[in-house]
Amino acid sequence: MSASLARPLLVACLALSASAGERLFPYPADPLAPPDFLPVDEAFALTATLAPDGRVVADWRIADGYYLYRERFGFHATGGRLGELDIPPGVAKSDEFFGDVEVYYGGVTVSAPVLAANAPQLEVGIEYQGCADAGFCYPPERKSLTFAVASLGGGGAAPGAPSVAGGAAGGLLAALVGAFLGGLVLNLMPCVFPVLSIKVFALLAGGATRRRDALGYAAGVVATFIALGAALAVLKAGGEAVGWGFQLQAPGFVAGMAILFFVLALNMLGFLETPPLGGVSGGRAGPVATGALAVVAATPCTVPFMGVALGYGLSQSIPALFGVMAALGVGMALPYVLVTTIPPIARRLPRPGPWMATCKQAMGFPLLLTVVWLLWVAARQTGPGAVAAILCACLAAGFLAWLAWGRAARLPAAWVGVAAVAVVAVWAAPGMEARAAAPAAQGFSMATVEAHRAAGRPVFLNFTAAWCITCLANERSTLATERVQRFFAGRGIEQVKADWTNADPAITQALEGFGRNGVPLYVYYPPSGAAPVVLPQVLTPALVIAAVEGAEAGA
Repeated sequence: MSASLARPLLVACLALSASAGERLFPYPADPLAPPDFLPVDEAFALTATLAPDGRVVADWRIADGYYLYRERFGFHATGGRLGELDIPPGVAKSDEFFGDVEVYYGGVTVSAPVLAANAPQLEVGIEYQGCADAGFCYPPERKSLTFAVASLGGGGAAPGAPSVAGGAAGGLLAALVGAFLGGLVLNLMPCVFPVLSIKVFALLAGGATRRRDALGYAAGVVATFIALGAALAVLKAGGEAVGWGFQLQAPGFVAGMAILFFVLALNMLGFLETPPLGGVSGGRAGPVATGALAVVAATPCTVPFMGVALGYGLSQSIPALFGVMAALGVGMALPYVLVTTIPPIARRLPRPGPWMATCKQAMGFPLLLTVVWLLWVAARQTGPGAVAAILCACLAAGFLAWLAWGRAARLPAAWVGVAAVAVVAVWAAPGMEARAAAPAAQGFSMATVEAHRAAGRPVFLNFTAAWCITCLANERSTLATERVQRFFAGRGIEQVKADWTNADPAITQALEGFGRNGVPLYVYYPPSGAAPVVLPQVLTPALVIAAVEGAEAGA
């Protein structure tokens, strides 16, 4: 028998024996595999999650030149029962190993509903097999994954995600309360401080329109939250992998926000007054616009209560989603409305006077600090070319402000010029340099986590982004500290970072698997294979250490 005929026959025999449970020569130890073939986990990168709708979803990213067989998919559950597999049609192929088959190139997603769960944990074995066009067929592969289950009475709970129990009505009520509390907490986050400085000045300035301005601000906040919810729902329905803060993954949006905050700082410092037609700091539309701006500024932050509520809302009907978003808006706007509408509180506020001019100018500096932060985000997303474009736009805006300084007749033309400069910068910034994906996000896959778990190693999974203020604060104050790093090293904990600075469908899907729609998210997988533990969104070294020790003690 010639060598050309012996090789396919021997490889096919190995594949068939492995499918019967006899893995004789697992790849890459197979001596027949040339060294330039990819390891199986790189050729077929698997991400598997338990979706909020109660389906086990497996997604494969297939390397170029490799393919998976449609007939070789299999899901087997321990501690529960799965329904029929939902497998999309493949492409026809005349295969040298198995004849006429259907295969998948590039990627494929297979799912199965969870019909019953009889234990707190659902263990799912996922089987698949693939080959390379160059002539090598991998033995059948099996991954065993464990998901935490919290009452799957017709639906599923994400692994490690807090459940919203109590039926549909109880779940919606819990989500609304959580969203309201999350909106309250948003007012304490640093991402909102620059915009709140504008409202603080308006509040201290007083006047007969204070109550009307408060209601306008509240209307702007609530309407913008609902508009963001509608945008998320439409994009998800269209197949886009998006989540909370998705707009900050677009370099053009970051550029526009940087220029907007720079112009607002010029206004607070007194270099660019608001024209007679009204604006963010004046006119009838001002309070509404400020409310909208406060929500946009808040999107880099995800606070306690908010993450679970958003995840629930996006997994439900459109009215439920709008209810959750409106509750977020009410919670965020309520403190300002109460301060302005309750007479005993309003009477205790400082009286307007000459000191207000100095106060207004001082509040321009938090806005400039926000510009610095947005420039740093743009550099991480796109590179120094985008930063140069934004700085040139800011320079042009400053020049226009100087031309109109002290000349009221020139103000409308100056604002039109500033708007034109901003439009050009938003269009040009993303193309100044080829977009560079964040290094930590390249090739992210939950398969990396599962590989560590299969080897018996504990894993700390960190979902983060450069534009997430809470994430950065947790990194500096907790995760990067010597105390935490020494603790992780002492216990052999593998740290995996999912950087969502730029859009990454694998990270979005992994977040949804935990019932979340934004960052930060911190998950600890104990070494025993027990269910993962989701940590709070605001961390301290003591909290992280206690969570890890508690998870291992309860495993």
